[in-house]
Amino acid sequence: MRILNKSLFVLLFAVTALPLEAQTVDEILSRMTARNDWQDKVLLEFRARRKFYAANLRFKANSTMYVETTFKRPDYVQSVVKSHEGSNLIRSRVFDKILEAEEETHSKKEKQQFDITPANYNFSLIGSEDCDGRSCYNLRISPKRRDKYSIDGEVWLDSEDYSIVRIHGSPAKRPSIWTLKTEIDRHYKKIDGVWLQIRLDSSSNIMIAGHSVLSIEYSYDSVQTTQ
Repeated sequence: MRILNKSLFVLLFAVTALPLEAQTVDEILSRMTARNDWQDKVLLEFRARRKFYAANLRFKANSTMYVETTFKRPDYVQSVVKSHEGSNLIRSRVFDKILEAEEETHSKKEKQQFDITPANYNFSLIGSEDCDGRSCYNLRISPKRRDKYSIDGEVWLDSEDYSIVRIHGSPAKRPSIWTLKTEIDRHYKKIDGVWLQIRLDSSSNIMIAGHSVLSIEYSYDSVQTTQ
Protein backbone atom coordinates (compact mmCIF):
# COMPACT_ATOMS: atom_id res chain seq x y z
CA MET A 1 0.00 0.00 0.00
CA ARG A 2 2.84 2.39 0.86
CA ILE A 3 4.49 1.66 -2.48
CA LEU A 4 1.15 2.21 -4.26
CA ASN A 5 0.59 5.55 -2.50
CA LYS A 6 4.09 6.65 -3.35
CA SER A 7 3.60 5.68 -6.99
CA LEU A 8 0.27 7.54 -7.08
CA PHE A 9 1.91 10.64 -5.58
CA VAL A 10 4.68 10.57 -8.21
CA LEU A 11 2.10 10.15 -10.99
CA LEU A 12 -0.06 13.02 -9.74
CA PHE A 13 2.98 15.25 -9.36
CA ALA A 14 4.07 14.45 -12.91
CA VAL A 15 0.62 15.21 -14.32
CA THR A 16 0.43 18.48 -12.37
CA ALA A 17 3.88 19.58 -13.50
CA LEU A 18 3.38 18.50 -17.10
CA PRO A 19 1.87 21.73 -18.50
CA LEU A 20 4.90 23.79 -17.46
CA GLU A 21 7.40 21.16 -18.56
CA ALA A 22 5.73 20.27 -21.86
CA GLN A 23 5.30 23.74 -23.36
CA THR A 24 7.64 24.76 -26.16
CA VAL A 25 8.55 28.41 -26.74
CA ASP A 26 6.38 28.50 -29.88
CA GLU A 27 3.39 27.11 -27.97
CA ILE A 28 3.85 29.62 -25.16
CA LEU A 29 4.14 32.53 -27.59
CA SER A 30 1.10 31.37 -29.57
CA ARG A 31 -0.98 31.37 -26.39
CA MET A 32 0.49 34.72 -25.33
CA THR A 33 -0.48 36.27 -28.68
CA ALA A 34 -4.00 34.87 -28.43
CA ARG A 35 -4.34 36.22 -24.89
CA ASN A 36 -3.13 39.68 -25.98
CA ASP A 37 -5.68 39.73 -28.82
CA TRP A 38 -8.42 38.65 -26.39
CA GLN A 39 -7.54 41.40 -23.89
CA ASP A 40 -7.48 44.04 -26.64
CA LYS A 41 -11.05 43.08 -27.49
CA VAL A 42 -12.31 42.72 -23.92
CA LEU A 43 -10.80 45.81 -22.24
CA LEU A 44 -13.05 48.81 -22.85
CA GLU A 45 -11.83 51.46 -20.44
CA PHE A 46 -9.92 52.13 -17.24
CA ARG A 47 -9.29 55.08 -14.98
CA ALA A 48 -6.12 55.06 -12.91
CA ARG A 49 -4.37 57.29 -10.41
CA ARG A 50 -0.59 57.24 -10.74
CA LYS A 51 2.09 58.42 -8.34
CA PHE A 52 5.37 59.38 -9.98
CA TYR A 53 8.43 59.59 -7.73
CA ALA A 54 12.05 60.26 -8.67
CA ALA A 55 15.16 61.09 -6.71
CA ASN A 56 18.80 61.87 -7.35
CA LEU A 57 21.03 60.78 -4.52
CA ARG A 58 24.07 62.87 -5.40
CA PHE A 59 22.21 66.18 -5.47
CA LYS A 60 19.71 65.13 -2.79
CA ALA A 61 16.81 66.18 -4.98
CA ASN A 62 13.44 64.46 -5.30
CA SER A 63 10.08 65.05 -6.90
CA THR A 64 6.57 63.59 -6.65
CA MET A 65 3.75 64.02 -9.15
CA TYR A 66 0.18 62.69 -9.11
CA VAL A 67 -1.49 61.95 -12.44
CA GLU A 68 -4.94 60.72 -13.41
CA THR A 69 -4.97 58.62 -16.57
CA THR A 70 -7.93 57.46 -18.64
CA PHE A 71 -7.83 54.79 -21.34
CA LYS A 72 -10.66 54.06 -23.76
CA ARG A 73 -10.61 51.44 -26.49
CA PRO A 74 -9.06 51.33 -28.98
CA ASP A 75 -6.25 53.76 -28.19
CA TYR A 76 -7.53 56.88 -26.44
CA VAL A 77 -5.25 57.86 -23.56
CA GLN A 78 -5.41 61.07 -21.56
CA SER A 79 -3.21 61.92 -18.58
CA VAL A 80 -3.92 64.94 -16.39
CA VAL A 81 -1.43 66.18 -13.81
CA LYS A 82 -3.29 66.77 -10.54
CA SER A 83 -0.45 67.93 -8.30
CA HIS A 84 3.32 68.14 -8.01
CA GLU A 85 5.83 68.78 -5.26
CA GLY A 86 9.61 68.88 -5.13
CA SER A 87 12.18 69.48 -7.86
CA ASN A 88 10.83 71.21 -10.96
CA LEU A 89 13.95 70.12 -12.84
CA ILE A 90 13.14 66.45 -12.22
CA ARG A 91 9.57 67.07 -13.31
CA SER A 92 10.58 68.66 -16.61
CA ARG A 93 13.46 66.28 -17.37
CA VAL A 94 11.85 63.03 -16.19
CA PHE A 95 8.09 63.10 -15.56
CA ASP A 96 7.15 65.30 -18.50
CA LYS A 97 9.36 63.21 -20.80
CA ILE A 98 7.56 60.03 -19.70
CA LEU A 99 4.17 61.57 -20.46
CA GLU A 100 5.48 62.74 -23.84
CA ALA A 101 6.73 59.23 -24.63
CA GLU A 102 3.34 57.78 -23.68
CA GLU A 103 1.70 60.27 -26.03
CA GLU A 104 4.05 59.21 -28.84
CA THR A 105 3.41 55.48 -28.43
CA HIS A 106 -0.20 55.19 -27.26
CA SER A 107 -1.80 54.75 -30.70
CA LYS A 108 -2.53 51.18 -31.71
CA LYS A 109 -0.24 51.44 -34.75
CA GLU A 110 2.70 52.78 -32.74
CA LYS A 111 2.05 50.39 -29.85
CA GLN A 112 2.28 47.38 -32.17
CA GLN A 113 5.86 48.37 -33.04
CA PHE A 114 7.02 48.21 -29.42
CA ASP A 115 4.83 45.52 -27.83
CA ILE A 116 6.62 42.44 -26.51
CA THR A 117 5.49 40.07 -29.25
CA PRO A 118 7.18 37.59 -31.63
CA ALA A 119 7.02 40.26 -34.33
CA ASN A 120 9.32 42.52 -32.31
CA TYR A 121 11.37 40.17 -30.13
CA ASN A 122 13.29 36.91 -30.10
CA PHE A 123 12.37 34.65 -27.16
CA SER A 124 14.09 31.77 -25.38
CA LEU A 125 12.75 29.80 -22.43
CA ILE A 126 14.75 30.07 -19.20
CA GLY A 127 12.46 28.03 -16.97
CA SER A 128 9.51 28.39 -14.61
CA GLU A 129 9.14 30.37 -11.38
CA ASP A 130 6.60 31.28 -8.74
CA CYS A 131 5.19 34.78 -9.21
CA ASP A 132 3.30 35.84 -6.09
CA GLY A 133 1.70 32.44 -5.74
CA ARG A 134 1.10 31.83 -9.46
CA SER A 135 3.22 29.67 -11.75
CA CYS A 136 5.03 31.60 -14.46
CA TYR A 137 7.20 30.95 -17.49
CA ASN A 138 10.45 32.93 -17.45
CA LEU A 139 11.71 33.87 -20.92
CA ARG A 140 14.70 35.76 -22.20
CA ILE A 141 13.82 38.54 -24.69
CA SER A 142 16.01 40.26 -27.26
CA PRO A 143 14.57 42.98 -29.54
CA LYS A 144 14.77 42.58 -33.30
CA ARG A 145 15.14 46.37 -33.59
CA ARG A 146 17.27 48.21 -31.09
CA ASP A 147 15.58 51.51 -30.27
CA LYS A 148 14.92 53.58 -27.16
CA TYR A 149 11.59 51.90 -26.39
CA SER A 150 12.83 48.30 -26.73
CA ILE A 151 13.90 46.18 -23.75
CA ASP A 152 16.75 43.70 -23.56
CA GLY A 153 16.05 41.38 -20.63
CA GLU A 154 13.44 38.92 -19.34
CA VAL A 155 9.68 38.50 -19.10
CA TRP A 156 7.49 36.33 -16.89
CA LEU A 157 4.22 34.96 -18.29
CA ASP A 158 1.40 33.59 -16.19
CA SER A 159 1.15 29.86 -16.94
CA GLU A 160 -2.65 29.93 -16.84
CA ASP A 161 -3.47 33.14 -18.70
CA TYR A 162 -0.24 33.57 -20.72
CA SER A 163 -0.26 37.28 -19.89
CA ILE A 164 2.84 39.24 -18.95
CA VAL A 165 3.28 39.39 -15.18
CA ARG A 166 6.68 41.08 -15.08
CA ILE A 167 9.25 42.68 -17.39
CA HIS A 168 12.84 43.30 -16.29
CA GLY A 169 15.75 44.57 -18.32
CA SER A 170 17.55 47.53 -19.84
CA PRO A 171 16.77 49.73 -22.82
CA ALA A 172 18.18 48.20 -25.99
CA LYS A 173 19.42 51.66 -26.91
CA ARG A 174 20.76 54.13 -24.34
CA PRO A 175 18.31 57.00 -23.79
CA SER A 176 21.18 59.50 -24.04
CA ILE A 177 24.98 59.64 -24.15
CA TRP A 178 24.87 60.75 -20.51
CA THR A 179 23.11 57.61 -19.31
CA LEU A 180 25.64 54.92 -18.43
CA LYS A 181 23.21 52.20 -17.35
CA THR A 182 19.46 51.86 -16.76
CA GLU A 183 17.43 48.99 -15.33
CA ILE A 184 13.65 48.79 -15.63
CA ASP A 185 11.25 46.54 -13.71
CA ARG A 186 7.52 46.47 -14.55
CA HIS A 187 4.92 44.49 -12.61
CA TYR A 188 1.37 43.59 -13.66
CA LYS A 189 -1.68 42.33 -11.79
CA LYS A 190 -4.92 40.65 -12.80
CA ILE A 191 -7.76 43.10 -12.19
CA ASP A 192 -11.35 42.27 -13.17
CA GLY A 193 -10.11 39.52 -15.49
CA VAL A 194 -7.45 41.55 -17.34
CA TRP A 195 -3.76 42.12 -16.60
CA LEU A 196 -2.77 45.75 -15.99
CA GLN A 197 0.45 47.39 -14.94
CA ILE A 198 0.62 48.18 -11.22
CA ARG A 199 4.19 49.38 -10.74
CA LEU A 200 7.31 50.50 -12.54
CA ASP A 201 10.73 50.82 -10.91
CA SER A 202 13.81 52.14 -12.64
CA SER A 203 17.35 52.95 -11.62
CA SER A 204 19.94 54.78 -13.70
CA ASN A 205 23.58 55.74 -13.47
CA ILE A 206 23.99 59.09 -15.15
CA MET A 207 27.26 60.79 -15.98
CA ILE A 208 27.94 63.67 -13.54
CA ALA A 209 24.51 63.35 -11.90
CA GLY A 210 25.22 59.86 -10.50
CA HIS A 211 22.58 57.37 -9.33
CA SER A 212 18.89 58.18 -9.83
CA VAL A 213 15.73 56.21 -9.11
CA LEU A 214 12.21 56.37 -10.49
CA SER A 215 8.96 54.67 -9.51
CA ILE A 216 5.39 54.84 -10.80
CA GLU A 217 2.59 53.31 -8.72
CA TYR A 218 -0.81 52.56 -10.25
CA SER A 219 -4.16 52.53 -8.46
CA TYR A 220 -7.24 51.73 -10.57
CA ASP A 221 -10.50 53.51 -9.79
CA SER A 222 -12.45 51.62 -12.45
CA VAL A 223 -11.91 48.94 -15.05
CA GLN A 224 -14.59 48.22 -17.63
CA THR A 225 -14.62 45.12 -19.82
CA THR A 226 -17.10 43.31 -22.06
CA GLN A 227 -17.25 40.41 -19.64
